[in-house]
Amino acid sequence: MSPHSPTAAPSPLLLIGTPEPLTEVVHARLSDDGHGVLRLDTCAPHAVAERLLGLNGLAALVLMTPTALSHRRFEDITDADFETALEQQLFSVVRVVQQVLPHLSSGAQIVHVGSRGHLGAWGGVHQMAASAALAAMSRSMALELQAEGISVNLVAAEFAHERQDSPENRGAVAHAVSLFAAPTNRITGQHLVIDGLSSLRMSEARRHRF
Repeated sequence: MSPHSPTAAPSPLLLIGTPEPLTEVVHARLSDDGHGVLRLDTCAPHAVAERLLGLNGLAALVLMTPTALSHRRFEDITDADFETALEQQLFSVVRVVQQVLPHLSSGAQIVHVGSRGHLGAWGGVHQMAASAALAAMSRSMALELQAEGISVNLVAAEFAHERQDSPENRGAVAHAVSLFAAPTNRITGQHLVIDGLSSLRMSEARRHRF
């Protein structure tokens, strides 16, 4: 290539997540690290379809599904609660990834950003079950999509608005997302928990009331 030849612009990254502190921090970190970020604040199918018009060869999809604890006791959880949790943390993710997948280039990255619920926590069994489903799906997607050269990883953050959902922890989550979204990433099928050590504290097991 001639030294005077123009350098091709890097393929863009699609970030989908509602406007909230963690999403904003992730967006800023991705931009600072040189990712060409395209942003969408909703995962509604029609909005995703409109954003994808004319886009091909996306380098990565980063999909934010942070969770705030409902603090509902197990005996009070209804079928509707389970349906809502599964819609927010699983079914909406499935729809988005299926829409975006044909637009991803070979070697692209898919990064799910969810909660640490797959490890279990007080206050919302339905949410923990949905989180566990997302973790299992991420692992299975990694196995299936590896043949197409696509990596899939999950960053599990602290629950929104809890004590360890701090600016420092959000920054650590954003760092991990940027690492997984890098075009040189060769990691796939992994779950990285970044929750300010919440899931490692024995106080989680000793908690007896909401």
